[in-house]
Amino acid sequence: MWSAAFGNGDPDVERRMNRPENELPTALPTNRLIVRTPAIAVALLGMQAYTTGVAFQLAARAPGPEDPAERNRLDELFWGHRGDGARFQIGVQFADGRRASNLPGRDGDAGLIFHPAGGSGGPLSADQDWWLSPLPPEGPLLVVVRCPGIGLEETRIELDGTAIRRAGEAATVLWPWQPPLDQPHEPPLPPDLPASSWFAG
Repeated sequence: MWSAAFGNGDPDVERRMNRPENELPTALPTNRLIVRTPAIAVALLGMQAYTTGVAFQLAARAPGPEDPAERNRLDELFWGHRGDGARFQIGVQFADGRRASNLPGRDGDAGLIFHPAGGSGGPLSADQDWWLSPLPPEGPLLVVVRCPGIGLEETRIELDGTAIRRAGEAATVLWPWQPPLDQPHEPPLPPDLPASSWFAG
């Protein structure tokens, strides 16, 4: 989770940095296969709308490589620190033209928050959660993916931004939002171990 400091003290930005913990989202029936090629399949799954934004998962699957030494494993393409442009790229664009992407060094348009949350995977599968805030305006919401490292050409799909917005407005607010508590970052106390324990050595 981003720290409160990331919002530079702006309560609105801090409130929108992550899924709000004081809400139950509205689930949308929006599982969509974005692209399927002989080398990769990418889908958008589990879209959930909150009053401040929308969360979804990007799922990628690949068959086993013909060459066991193949470098372009999905976990590398999603989370590796490669600087050769081969990494998996995702972007979004609102109907009003505002856009953001996961390209390093390129901030989204003013007021747009788009970042990954948790993720897991391996050489042949990757599941990455994403958070987008605020809710899109009425009109189409464009999602764009590209992955040169596995031969995935730039591919775009349109989602119904109006339906997403209405779903977010219908999310259940359980109680008023509160800023995240400051969490001290002190190391935990060592456990009380018997002298004979392997961990005590």
